[in-house]
Amino acid sequence: MSQAQPEVTIEVPARKPLGARAARAGLLLVRLAGDALLIDMAYETWRSGSSEWATVALVVAAFVALTIWVLSQGGRIGGRGWLTDPSAPYILLFGLLVVVTSSRESLEQGVVVAGQRTDAVILGALIALVALAVLRFSGPGGVRTWWLRLAFAAAGGYAAWSLASALSARTGAVAALQGQCAWRALPIWLRGGQVGAFGVVPLAFAREFVVAMERLTLAGLLRWMLIFALGFWVALRVAGL
Repeated sequence: MSQAQPEVTIEVPARKPLGARAARAGLLLVRLAGDALLIDMAYETWRSGSSEWATVALVVAAFVALTIWVLSQGGRIGGRGWLTDPSAPYILLFGLLVVVTSSRESLEQGVVVAGQRTDAVILGALIALVALAVLRFSGPGGVRTWWLRLAFAAAGGYAAWSLASALSARTGAVAALQGQCAWRALPIWLRGGQVGAFGVVPLAFAREFVVAMERLTLAGLLRWMLIFALGFWVALRVAGL
């Protein structure tokens, strides 16, 4: 009699749910967009002849080189580690904006991104920051009080519209953050630039800080705190020039 052949079991790796794959793809796209912005900033700032080109180019080159090395060692975007975090290029971008807003001269030379000079880059970054603040504060996972969500979203929408109007009118970042933006009939502290940069953004930071204290951890919150803090710092420096 022939012996029975042992059964062979082939394990097929379980496929990730569609939602998880979509989230992974979204994180990757966000990271690639940030990396592209940084590389474009380094290249265009160098081409513009800005006095800040060496600082920007060296910092971005070091960031790209370290990221490539981490990925070559098995790291992955969205995994553990600051360099592989999807928010890393945006944190670095705001950090570089802090550097180039140290004086009127450095602001005038500044950086170039997507063909736009520093004034437009700063206003565009603040508009994006206000939108992010509204998403974190009033979006899914934000504060639970509905009227507070609504009020914050309204203030953020007004601020983003006012900053976008200043950008469209080619108003300089210094002027916009010193009150020369809509609505000028209101007291200066109620105009869109002030509401966004000195109201919406710091309140979003405060909300992240309070959540961190409640959870007794910075995991998943530190990136947002850094982005809001750096954006607020940029606005303070520009308004004080």
